[in-house]
Amino acid sequence: MTEKKLKLREVFTPGGQPSVTYVSRDHLNLERRVKQAIAKGYSINVVTGATKSGKTVLCNHVLAQSGEYISIEGGQIRSEADFWAQIVHLLDLGRERMRLESGSVADSVNAGAKAGIPAVAEINAAGGKASTRTTQRSITYNVNPQRAALDALVEQSISLLVDDFHYIPSDVQKALIQALKGAVFKGLTVILLAVPHRAFDPITVEHEVEGRFQHIEIEPWETSDLILIPERGFAALNIHTSADLNKAICAEGFGNPLLVQEICSDLCIKNEIYEKQDTVTSIDGKNLENSLEDIAKSKGFPKYNKLKAGPDARKKRQLRSFKDGSSQDKYSAILTAIASLGPKPRTSYDELRSALQALLTPTSMPAKHEITAALVNMTKIAREKIEGEPPIEWVASENSLVITDPFLLFYMKWATHHDAPGSHLPLN
Repeated sequence: MTEKKLKLREVFTPGGQPSVTYVSRDHLNLERRVKQAIAKGYSINVVTGATKSGKTVLCNHVLAQSGEYISIEGGQIRSEADFWAQIVHLLDLGRERMRLESGSVADSVNAGAKAGIPAVAEINAAGGKASTRTTQRSITYNVNPQRAALDALVEQSISLLVDDFHYIPSDVQKALIQALKGAVFKGLTVILLAVPHRAFDPITVEHEVEGRFQHIEIEPWETSDLILIPERGFAALNIHTSADLNKAICAEGFGNPLLVQEICSDLCIKNEIYEKQDTVTSIDGKNLENSLEDIAKSKGFPKYNKLKAGPDARKKRQLRSFKDGSSQDKYSAILTAIASLGPKPRTSYDELRSALQALLTPTSMPAKHEITAALVNMTKIAREKIEGEPPIEWVASENSLVITDPFLLFYMKWATHHDAPGSHLPLN
């Protein structure tokens, strides 16, 4: 019997649950901390980490080993009804139930009369006979989704995982926490996943859960951990790659395991490798830049566009002239300058100003107060108009711009300015 070949999508799983390329990062005790929280019980567990940092993968992996669980996507929840309806659906509880009721009815009949029904008991009585008969009826009633869901979760010892809890509206969060705290008291395991600055939302919306709150923070990834993804994945597919190429893949992932998974997957596809190879096959690293550019087209664009658009303008913005003959407004020029620097997770004002001076003609150079005002406005847009963790923040006290979103960094480098210094990669 021919052995089934391992498929590419079973090895590199961007957006999915990895197995071959799962990296536990044992030195951080992440699995152990989640397991201990589950074992301890009687608390609402909040696991936080940067966008796509592996929170979901970690908790799915641990919960799968701990017993039965269900997962809810916070981005799909806009009301309490949405939340409970999803649980009812996943547990296949149904919307209606039927209850059977039975009883007895006493009938008086004249002496000598015969009741022609089954299950009749005749009792002598003055002037006649008394008969009793059993009755049965069915009652159909609507199920209360919240009560049915909580009862089933507790009674069947099913854990509840809520991904992207921060996407749920705050008023709905409060109602859900209020409903869940009683079930947690009865032993229900609840894990909420959120971005770091929203870790304490459950306490904020419902003060009474403060004593039943457990926070587990997922640390950023190091290259020494990320590199295990290409090393394990390529080896499983019988593919040979150089150490330099594996390092380059991880460097372009901006510390994000999902991006590393996707780069590895796309690089295989560019080399027409879709399953485990029969013999050791060397991969062509020359396709890496093409992979990065193609992936960037689907990453970070909506966020970048909102930042580039800036706040609503009352009048037409002044265009800044670039030395290459093009022109852009102040917001677009600042983002272009940031991209030309790498981009980097942290950029100082002096670095940004120098980059603008290198790109713009002298007469188009904005003043310091214009640059910082634009950075303040972009920070406001990031907080108010972009869902999830704000991707950028101007930290005035440190005179630096911080970019926390790896997808935005990736997009800025490979979709807007991939010829930036340092962007050339090893090709073998």
